[in-house]
Amino acid sequence: MSKGQLVLIPSALSANKPRQYLPERSLEWIFDLTHFIAERSKTARQFLKSLDFPKPMSEIHVVELHKHQEEDYNELLQPCIEGINVGLLSEAGVPGVADPGGGVVRAAHDLGIDVVPLIGPSSLLLALMASGMNGQKFTFHGYLPKDDKSLHKALTQMEGESRRENTTHMFIETPFRNQKLHATLLKVLSSDTRLSVSVELTSNNEVNRSKSIQEWKKIKINLDKKPTVFLIYSGEKVK
Repeated sequence: MSKGQLVLIPSALSANKPRQYLPERSLEWIFDLTHFIAERSKTARQFLKSLDFPKPMSEIHVVELHKHQEEDYNELLQPCIEGINVGLLSEAGVPGVADPGGGVVRAAHDLGIDVVPLIGPSSLLLALMASGMNGQKFTFHGYLPKDDKSLHKALTQMEGESRRENTTHMFIETPFRNQKLHATLLKVLSSDTRLSVSVELTSNNEVNRSKSIQEWKKIKINLDKKPTVFLIYSGEKVK
């Protein structure tokens, strides 16, 4: 018996008609599934309903990832071993990128299960595209340190590496801390360093702004409680 496949499903970044951000081929894969691994069952089912999922929700099996330890990942993938395709869903964006699903993907590879990544919205890629910064060399740091001393040190190190290596540095923050982080960036970074913010991507309120720190100090922007990707760059001008 051939094994099923692990299908990596990009989920919505906003509530703005999620289906419109998925190509037809991705929808075909999703609509054929009955088994899913997700961070939260409720969110996963809401997402499937928003796509006009053709099967009754009573026929859908959703296993919550956070209820299983890494040593249980083989158990999560048992349907694949039995020949059933399984979808892996993130809370938002793409599985395995700024997301805890990477361990499941690794386990699938170790079990000889084919992995199928589907096309869909990724906040990191969209933010990089919109930044005008170096897309040839970039680093994503996830969440930065919370205490001021460690945060200042991390930002200074990123800025220095960007200046030396022409590297774009990307990071995120818990939405209610966005405004404080933005203020810290203006305080710590050099005036000629560029800062880009991508806010509420794919929503009707989407904002993408890329300016030098000196220019940012002249304007105000409300990032409070709004999902945001931050990018900084202090290298040579991108051609």
